[in-house]
Amino acid sequence: MTETCYSKGQKVILVTTQTKNGKWSCKFLIPGSSHLDDGPQGHDSAKGHSTEWEARTHAFQRAKLMLEGPLNVTQGHLPAKA
Repeated sequence: MTETCYSKGQKVILVTTQTKNGKWSCKFLIPGSSHLDDGPQGHDSAKGHSTEWEARTHAFQRAKLMLEGPLNVTQGHLPAKA
């Protein structure tokens, strides 16, 4: 499934897929950027997320970090869950 979101006026395209084991993963693309998200580094795609919403939310958080500054994403820093 593909969904378009916006952060700081920038378009973010989320692409969600479900694996054979029923888990969900989501990648993002920021048009006009050379960055194509392959998911978090060190993430085992076989594990994935339990829900589609969880996968999309996590991908959108990574996209927002990329828009704020690429150093945050490459160093693997994500905000703590509340």
